[in-house]
Amino acid sequence: MTSESLTILVTGGTSGIGRAIVEHFAANHHRVLFTGRNASRAHDITSAFPDGQVTYIPADFGSFSSVAEAAKQIAALIPRLDVLIHNAGTWEMAFSETRDGIETNFAVNHLSPMLLTLWLLPVLNTESGRIVITSSGAHRRNILDLEDPEWRRKPYDGVATYSQSKLCNLLLVVKLASLLFRTGIAVNAVHPGMVHTELFRNMGSRDWTGYPDARDGARGAIYAATAPELAHSSGHYIYREHDDPNRTPMAWDPNLADQLWEVSLRYLKAFLPGQMPG
Repeated sequence: MTSESLTILVTGGTSGIGRAIVEHFAANHHRVLFTGRNASRAHDITSAFPDGQVTYIPADFGSFSSVAEAAKQIAALIPRLDVLIHNAGTWEMAFSETRDGIETNFAVNHLSPMLLTLWLLPVLNTESGRIVITSSGAHRRNILDLEDPEWRRKPYDGVATYSQSKLCNLLLVVKLASLLFRTGIAVNAVHPGMVHTELFRNMGSRDWTGYPDARDGARGAIYAATAPELAHSSGHYIYREHDDPNRTPMAWDPNLADQLWEVSLRYLKAFLPGQMPG
């Protein structure tokens, strides 16, 4: 793990795995910015680190304008971003729409992280920066309907839409790694395994005895953000501190990644920054 002081952004940093990541890096004296929607929880975190090295940026991933505004605030605060960790996410079992009128799982888990990344590319450290995107073993269901990604023309299925969004995370890694391969930016995915967090709040009661906690779930992102062996190395799918081979062929497919990219840009076109990669 690097001893260099890094500037790190963690999305969804007010609870669960995101909070564990924020607290880990703050305790190790890195400059940490984190997004979230709960100002009270954010205050608890920043109060625990009163040296000013931890900054909360309000952001609602259910609103593209909120994501774009947060990106502008972040870029104004820091001259350089070393690590971007996408942790924010949701799992909605019943159909719902974001403020932009888009199915929630697809928008929050895939489109908003993509939008934030595009806005922050100009400040990402091009010599040794890292983008870490949180996926899930749910991607192995191999669900991707680019003709109807919001599940509007078929019976809604919250498991299917969540699983699709997690496959989209991996395809975004493929596309970003391709676009950024001439830079020093490493783009990788992590998955936390089955961890007791608020992600499962809509799943009903469950016996969590024996399951890992959020700190264990944070291990993959911490490793991907700092491991020297991952410098300039993209395309990994990481669990804890090692590559997980259980990534399906669909999740590696560059043609699918290109198609998803184009579909996603159409959703985001009104909110994109003026300068785009590629």
